[in-house]
Amino acid sequence: MANANPLLLLSSLLLTYAICSFSLPPCPSCGSTSVPYPLSTAPNCGDPSYRIRCVSGTLLFDSSNNSYPITSISPSNQRLIVAPSSFLPNTCIAADLPSNGLQLNSSAPFNITSSNTIFYLNCSDTILNSPLNCTSNSLCHLYVNGTNSASDCGNTPCCAFRAGGSTTSYRIRVRQDGCRAYRSFVNLDYGLPVSRWPQPGVELQWVLPREPTCGGQGDCGWGSTCGPDPNSNAGIRRCFCNSGLQWDPLTGVCAKECQDPDGCGKDPTPLIAGLTAGLGVALIAALIGFLVYRRHRRIKEEQERLTREREEILNAGGGKTAKVFTGKEIKKATNNFAKDRLLGAGGYGEVYKGILEDGTMVAVKCAKLGNAKGTDQVLNEVRILCQVNHKSLVRLLGCCVELEQPLLVYEYIPNGTLLDHLQGGNRGLLSWKRRLSIAHATAEGLAYLHFSAVPPIYHRDVKSSNILLDEKLNGKVSDFGLSRLAHTDLSHISTCAQGTLGYLDPEYYRNYQLTDKSDVYSFGVVLLELLTSQKAIDFNRPPDDVNLAVYVQRLVEEERIMDAVDPMLKEGASTLELETMKALGFLAVGCLEERRQNRPSMKEVAEEIEYIISITAAKAAEQ
Repeated sequence: MANANPLLLLSSLLLTYAICSFSLPPCPSCGSTSVPYPLSTAPNCGDPSYRIRCVSGTLLFDSSNNSYPITSISPSNQRLIVAPSSFLPNTCIAADLPSNGLQLNSSAPFNITSSNTIFYLNCSDTILNSPLNCTSNSLCHLYVNGTNSASDCGNTPCCAFRAGGSTTSYRIRVRQDGCRAYRSFVNLDYGLPVSRWPQPGVELQWVLPREPTCGGQGDCGWGSTCGPDPNSNAGIRRCFCNSGLQWDPLTGVCAKECQDPDGCGKDPTPLIAGLTAGLGVALIAALIGFLVYRRHRRIKEEQERLTREREEILNAGGGKTAKVFTGKEIKKATNNFAKDRLLGAGGYGEVYKGILEDGTMVAVKCAKLGNAKGTDQVLNEVRILCQVNHKSLVRLLGCCVELEQPLLVYEYIPNGTLLDHLQGGNRGLLSWKRRLSIAHATAEGLAYLHFSAVPPIYHRDVKSSNILLDEKLNGKVSDFGLSRLAHTDLSHISTCAQGTLGYLDPEYYRNYQLTDKSDVYSFGVVLLELLTSQKAIDFNRPPDDVNLAVYVQRLVEEERIMDAVDPMLKEGASTLELETMKALGFLAVGCLEERRQNRPSMKEVAEEIEYIISITAAKAAEQ
């Protein structure tokens, strides 16, 4: 042992650590189908809370009332697809009609996703009064008329809708006195002919698992310790990761936090080899770096790095539409940053009004000198805005890299922020129609970031003070300093929780996992501000109602949502307008669902607001 190679010894220890840090192993394959963690086919593998069954080489998902074959599993985004119940022979009746269709237990870690397009078939005439699309041009008619297997469903009412809302996250309900059959398609492309549609399926998503339960330390791996769950009153104990390690719910392992999304989840062998082979080099490099470390050199290199980074970001960000302004141009435009040109100031910088030589009015955002976070946010905003272009997003005109602090130049939006109008003397200018228009424009801008930008972008700081109003009071989303680019192969981004109190997604705050649904939650608070003209956080309200989201949710539970609506909006409002106010309130509460899987996507929110606006416009035209 005395002559053992220290690098091989370190490699062995690292490999032992990687293996022993698993708390529960993944289950073996079922036939030719692998079973990823946390799905469990036996008590001694996976997480028993995520139980499925393996029967004769076929995986089955047990709902609260039936069993359905699993046709595919996607562990990277925690989703699986089950085959819906078949029709009884020569009928348009679902085989699971006696059990009322697909019913999930809302306390279980599975829910139906919004990727499902659901067709209700063989319905009674009463379904025509529902809010579903039961018109003659509904997609369900195309399916019935274009598919032999559904030919028995002709000449009866049918409806189509997108699942995944608060009432459809856990069930696809059929019953004898309603609709007696159903079909579901995942990620259906409405432009394709029926012959090219995918096989019917219902997509389910599972919640990322917590640390596994344990009866004693023997149930836990080397990297974890069995201890009481502080969030449980039932005496539950879990295998909590030891200091310096973090629970990875994707693989069921206690490991170092992954900082490189491109390298997460890969075989650790190359990493171990790299660590061991480079250990000596790293020690030598660290020693040399310490010896040559000098304060004046560090300052000079930092200044050079900042200037170079700003130029590289602008050039690499696709910023062909953005101009590189000189320091002289910026100083002249802002009258050398005169105090009377100051539009606003925040923790990380200031915004000045500027007038370019051609008369164009601009807003100039400056990071504070010496504030590293402010500098990072400004540079990050360049990365984001050089990749997007949408009428509801503030437009970046250029930046300046000559001055000591980084500067961004935007189009000038003259009417201040939405918060200023809701809380100031101009509140009367925001009619109900105008507020709906602002909500729709903002939702479209955020939906563009989530679904049209490549890669998708999460704003992370959606709030009424970051929604600017132009001369026609149209809304424009601004301030992308906290925004992040999403990796398309990941379901979330792990970051430290940042944002504004009152708007921050509580699930993001708990687990630091950022998704598009975090923006949806924040936008739900903005909808409540538009509806109530109240602040997101207001200590002048009673202690239990300081948080606007909590306050309105309580009124909804008491069936008093209209008590929260701005009295100025209700005064003189028609019955239809009052109903649309209530509809927007319920949409906002849907955005504030505790579990992010139950929240609609931003695209669905924009479509719902557009529908509310269309109802109002149609009734106005009739009158």
